[in-house]
Amino acid sequence: MQQQNDPRTTVLDLFREHGAAIYRFALVLCRRRDEAEDVVQETYLKLLQHLERGGDASNLRGWLFTVAAHACRDRQRRRLRWLPWSETMEPSVDPPPLRDEDGQLAAARDGLSRLPARDRLLLTLRAQGLSYRDIAGAAHIRPASVGRLLARAIDRWEQTSSAPQPVPQALGSVRK
Repeated sequence: MQQQNDPRTTVLDLFREHGAAIYRFALVLCRRRDEAEDVVQETYLKLLQHLERGGDASNLRGWLFTVAAHACRDRQRRRLRWLPWSETMEPSVDPPPLRDEDGQLAAARDGLSRLPARDRLLLTLRAQGLSYRDIAGAAHIRPASVGRLLARAIDRWEQTSSAPQPVPQALGSVRK
């Protein structure tokens, strides 16, 4: 994508290109539609401010996912700080209905929902196609640790899934 001179045009183009992926990513991490929408809005507002200040525009896709991950993490901290946690207070978000004739998708989603937050974060970042370096930045881990932690997350995901399923193509490169 070529960079335009106007930051607003760049932000609109990036929203059209990555807005839905950022929303789905935030929805997985926040587990609430309203918070995911707020995270997307905050992320793109910060992008506009970043570009207007002349910030680095070399890897804006990775930058967007990193900022969204930070925003989700901040919201989770605020939620935990003000309300005592209980299972009844954390509503689950039903995924959009997709064709799942053999039940593998439902089993994979169920297994993903039972993983620790860091594993969900690593798997969703990798499924979005981010590089190990970008994943490390978004998850606050060392780049050298990403492969090992991602492989362990996949193993835990396979163990928690009730039906055997193949590893999604986006995650399969971790095993090589």
